[in-house]
Amino acid sequence: MKTHIPLKHLMVGLIILVLAGCKNSDPTPIKVYVTATFPAQVAGDIPASPTPTLEVVFPAETPTLDNPVNITPDSVGQGGELVSTRTPTASPSPSATATLSAETATSTATPTATMTETRTPEPSPTPTLGPTNTLPPPSFPNVPPQDQLPVLQSGGMGVQLHPLVTDEQWTQLLAQVNELGFEWVKIQISWKQLEPSPGQYSDLFYTYVRRVQWASFQAGAHKVLLSVVGAPDWARPQGFDPAFEGPPADPAAFASFLTAFIRETKPEDNRIQAIEIWNEPNLIREWSGEEISGANYMRLFDAAYAAVKAIAPNITMVTAGLAPVGDGLEGVVGDRTYLRQMYAAGLAGYADVKIGVHPYGWGNPPDSRCCTNERGWASDKVFYFLDTIADYADIMRENNHATKMWLTEMGWGTFKGVGPGGTDLPSPAVAGFFDLVTPQQQAEYGIRAFALIQQPPLSDVVELGFLWNLNFAMVGDVVNAPQEQMGYSLLDATGYPRLIYRYFQVARKIPSS
Repeated sequence: MKTHIPLKHLMVGLIILVLAGCKNSDPTPIKVYVTATFPAQVAGDIPASPTPTLEVVFPAETPTLDNPVNITPDSVGQGGELVSTRTPTASPSPSATATLSAETATSTATPTATMTETRTPEPSPTPTLGPTNTLPPPSFPNVPPQDQLPVLQSGGMGVQLHPLVTDEQWTQLLAQVNELGFEWVKIQISWKQLEPSPGQYSDLFYTYVRRVQWASFQAGAHKVLLSVVGAPDWARPQGFDPAFEGPPADPAAFASFLTAFIRETKPEDNRIQAIEIWNEPNLIREWSGEEISGANYMRLFDAAYAAVKAIAPNITMVTAGLAPVGDGLEGVVGDRTYLRQMYAAGLAGYADVKIGVHPYGWGNPPDSRCCTNERGWASDKVFYFLDTIADYADIMRENNHATKMWLTEMGWGTFKGVGPGGTDLPSPAVAGFFDLVTPQQQAEYGIRAFALIQQPPLSDVVELGFLWNLNFAMVGDVVNAPQEQMGYSLLDATGYPRLIYRYFQVARKIPSS
């Protein structure tokens, strides 16, 4: 991992969130400025409001958690690099009112701009390592006992891991997933790093194969969701912009790569349970070189589905999780609009696929809804966990698609407690919403989100959720080159558990049968 992000990885339209007036006593609005590629565009004011916490009763004494984590990133094997997460977006068009039973309200907000996450870990030959585990572990006096936390279903829970670590560290990470009680792991791989020329596979290709195989039979035999992104240059359309990721000119090339990777993992051993095709293709950052549209994405998905089912018919296919954004800016298609385009291009014809969703809550609790009682930090439905799920459920019903969603990324981020030894760090300048979430809220919101999706009415439409992420704070330099992915990490920069990790460690899980 390099100590800085190369300019070619900076995405179009860095969003500078100037967050002001977060206290009740100061009504100063939050302004969202769109810069870089889209200069001089200023969104409407977003009324500031406090972010409430979930009510949790804390005991006088906290249960002792044994076996502190000791992951020392001495090296990261093939190397790894996290890319920038700054993407300009706009407010969504109105959608049908959700029928899920929760607080409902009609948004009257002026269209606003927002930003979204990106999730493509991209390897580089000479990574910069995070600090070694030489500091004492942080202590958490406020972890509630098990009987004060929801009982969760472990079969509906997963977490994404950064795979560019040593073999020993990978084994430790899988053991930590076990300790958390999650049955699923998500591993994202970059096609362009694995097949640098047609039919020629890099050493990293085989490293990733081993990562998948180990995850499926070591440290608890986890189920694996594989996410595949990023076409290599040789497969891209002519005239593509190398500053952005993008699809292949011919979907058959992608299908061939998937076949080769699955074959290497030995499909008869069922090492991969599910594959997510691409990541947030409604953004130019991930889909440059051809028009951003659900129809174009379905061309890629159709080819991938046929190839995977031909070699491993038991693998579950998952559509790309879309960035929760709105329409209105160049280089972006709102996720609700994009999903409707996918259905217009034939998505409902796949009865056995799952719908990938990225329902981030930003600074808002998981059980809040847009846009009443000044709850939350932004008056737009794309900022709300429940509203995103509800809107997707409406679109699926409109198209008579009787399947379920997989929340392939979910979570709340904060830079408090993410530094070496659990120290607080300043949030990246363009991501001020991190300052609205405390470590306590990060933990409570994460637990509460899983409790919500595992009971009706959400369990009627959601099957599985993946926390974003376990260990991204350990890869790179969180102190001098912080990236937004790090704020979501369950482990701090030295590999010690953060408060959210302790919550999930303590909460009781019922294993799947």
